[in-house]
Amino acid sequence: MNEAAAALGAEARPGAPVTATRSSRIAALDVARGVALVCMAIFHGAWDVAFLQLVRFDPGASIGWIVFARAIAGSFLMLVGISLVLATRNGFRLRPYLKRLAMIVAAAALVSVATYFVLPEGWIFFGILHQIALASVLGLAFLRLPPRGLFLAAVAVFALPFFFRDAVFSHPSLWWVGLAPKPPASFDYVPVFPWFGVVLFGMAVAKLGVALGWDERLARWQPRFAPGRWLAFGGRHSLAVYLIHQPLLYAFFFGLAAVFAPNAAENAARADCAERCVAVGKSAADCQTYCGCVFGDLKEKQLMASFLARTLNEDQTLRLQESIAVCSATVFPPVDETPDAASPQ
Repeated sequence: MNEAAAALGAEARPGAPVTATRSSRIAALDVARGVALVCMAIFHGAWDVAFLQLVRFDPGASIGWIVFARAIAGSFLMLVGISLVLATRNGFRLRPYLKRLAMIVAAAALVSVATYFVLPEGWIFFGILHQIALASVLGLAFLRLPPRGLFLAAVAVFALPFFFRDAVFSHPSLWWVGLAPKPPASFDYVPVFPWFGVVLFGMAVAKLGVALGWDERLARWQPRFAPGRWLAFGGRHSLAVYLIHQPLLYAFFFGLAAVFAPNAAENAARADCAERCVAVGKSAADCQTYCGCVFGDLKEKQLMASFLARTLNEDQTLRLQESIAVCSATVFPPVDETPDAASPQ
């Protein structure tokens, strides 16, 4: 989630010399990015812990974690809108803009390629970096609007998917729009609708702020204490932090799982199996036997690794279903419900 707002929105005044560009950067926005990066790392760490089954919980099924994740994405996108206005308020410089845009596009492509091979079941085809890249282009068309016009555009873009969706947008080539009746599976899905509306809202806030002189007042503030300076440093290099932090976090938790809980994923999957079995009315003892049968077959058929990684192909899925059918028939034989002719009616 989350990300490189700085890469597309230096707060330097276009046209100023290099020394002035560095000194006029608004540290408060860098600190805000830094805070968002810390929150993003917390969420990704929780996701890694859950994905590796170190702790049995699902961030995607918890309303608190869902709100937290969306707030993080929204904060980054709002900062993108703010930064786009601040970076162009004294004129548009094509070369720096294209350089920053190329960095974001390259980073988004890297994320897509990496997740396609590592996490194919939920690869990121249009995540937050993709949204930032496209929003930074689309946002140019709205730069001349006054704050009120930007607010209205933001509301319209944000609200549209809550009132209109159509099956035509279910085609994979149109997933990025965000108007399909059912969102596609992805670990990071940030389509144009409604998320570009957040960028427009950030642009509106920035336009209003510039008109009221807030940017000049904010530019005079500098973090005094070390935590603030660290956050500002991270905010200035948010793209690099975004690209590096998740592989490092995942490697750390993967190593932790390998050393201290080598069978965590399998044990958690067995526990989930037993819980679902009991939930449909079977006894706990029978459910343990049933799940033991299924997972024993998975090991014999060498399907365990693919099953735990959620990468079963069609043939492997059929073999899993065969195991489930056999184990179910063995542990839970069908009950003959035909009335006994000798019994009283």
